[in-house]
Amino acid sequence: MKKVILLCGGPSSEYDISLLSSQSIINSIDYKKYLVSLCIIGKDKSCTVENINNPVNIKNIVRKKDDFFKTLKSLKKYDVIFLGTHGQFGEDGTLQSYLEDLQLKYTGSDAYSSRLCMDKYRSSILVSNKLGIKIPNTTVVRLKELEKTLTTSKLPVFIKPNRNGSSVCSYLLNDLYNLDSIIKDYYDYHKNEDEVLIQELIDENIEISCGCLEKKDYTFIQLPPIEIIPKSSNFFDYESKYKKNSSLERIPAIGISEKKRNEISKLTIEIHKLLGCRLYSRSDFLIKNNNIYYLETNTLPGMTETSLIPQEANAVGISYTDLISFYIENI
Repeated sequence: MKKVILLCGGPSSEYDISLLSSQSIINSIDYKKYLVSLCIIGKDKSCTVENINNPVNIKNIVRKKDDFFKTLKSLKKYDVIFLGTHGQFGEDGTLQSYLEDLQLKYTGSDAYSSRLCMDKYRSSILVSNKLGIKIPNTTVVRLKELEKTLTTSKLPVFIKPNRNGSSVCSYLLNDLYNLDSIIKDYYDYHKNEDEVLIQELIDENIEISCGCLEKKDYTFIQLPPIEIIPKSSNFFDYESKYKKNSSLERIPAIGISEKKRNEISKLTIEIHKLLGCRLYSRSDFLIKNNNIYYLETNTLPGMTETSLIPQEANAVGISYTDLISFYIENI
């Protein structure tokens, strides 16, 4: 049996989302096929390692204060490092670099691709230039320049951190009345993120996300795009993503034609290859007047059972448990 250790948590604004993803993995991984351990990385980079042989509640695990960097070398005894991490440190190439230095096998993209995809601004320019895809007009500014830049910008605009995900601190601005509290949120949640994107608003759009799965022989499983309709927001914000019944997610994406759906599925694979992604990724798009606008690519997208890639995989007959096994077996 393969020895698998699931890494989650870490010093990121997406810490809680990482635990949600990892809880779902713990609940559904095939314990008959794998010997499973769990490593919870604290926000202070301490860690707790536990062997588990059945679903457990992460919240009930007593936290230790072992040094994660001292624990790293002990991970060599595992066949696969399963990354349930998101955001800074866990998804931006930092953790991947440490694992590569130790020649450990892990799920997801390598350090270079992870770093590139985390930089939404520069990766989107690359995708647009190389594949000829439209992207929203975007200005990248330092956080200290945000207020000054917005006061001279034509509203409405969309703003979001350049190197963080889960829609934390993403805002649609029709006015600047709450700008002080928004800037405070950026400093509170993104202490290590200094770049903010100011994007033109692509209104009356259809929001689409699409993943792909790459086998170890470098062939692909094409997944169907999913159409996202937030119920309580103008875009797919944090609450729409993680609060139950806050968005309608449709497979097939009936808001666009079958031809366009197939185009997006194939385009997702081309983006995955261009950005050097590995094993799996998910790219996000807007559709307006039949034009495709590319937004970003996630190298470690959410892995709760209701997250987008698990839904897309289920639509082509891959169960959530089988999807977990796919990641482990195709490194």
